[in-house]
Amino acid sequence: MAEPGSPLAQLADISEPELVLGFALAPLWWLLIAALALALFYLALRFYRRWCYFAPKRQALLLLEQIHHSGDDATQINQLIKRVLRHYQPTHPALSMDSKHWQQWLAMQCQATLPDLTGLLYQRDDNNEAKAAFYLFAKAWLSGYQAKAPLPTSKAEVTHA
Repeated sequence: MAEPGSPLAQLADISEPELVLGFALAPLWWLLIAALALALFYLALRFYRRWCYFAPKRQALLLLEQIHHSGDDATQINQLIKRVLRHYQPTHPALSMDSKHWQQWLAMQCQATLPDLTGLLYQRDDNNEAKAAFYLFAKAWLSGYQAKAPLPTSKAEVTHA
């Protein structure tokens, strides 16, 4: 044992530091985490708005399938294409074109083959091959449409619009 006057008796017990259970990040890391969270929120919001913006196009593709299964009415398919174009570009000159210029403008928009719309829309003969080709064209046009159809290029098309 230590003697009463010895320096060993005057020593205090060693105290251990308090146990830290939380992990504190530096303020710069919190700022970086907040910036990343805001960027992710912004991207999610942009994707959601784009998804909502193209909802009519997705609905038109579903309606096109219904029209195709109910009897391939070419007039309804033509009206569906015009409705989609009118929804996204209400003042587009192609909306007021006659059927000849409308067909020429449509043919320039898509790589799929477009049957003769005048015969398909205004004659009563049931040409199932032409209706099927028009359905495939409409499906390709709607799938590729990005809500910005180009304007007619020739002056004749613009004057007929």
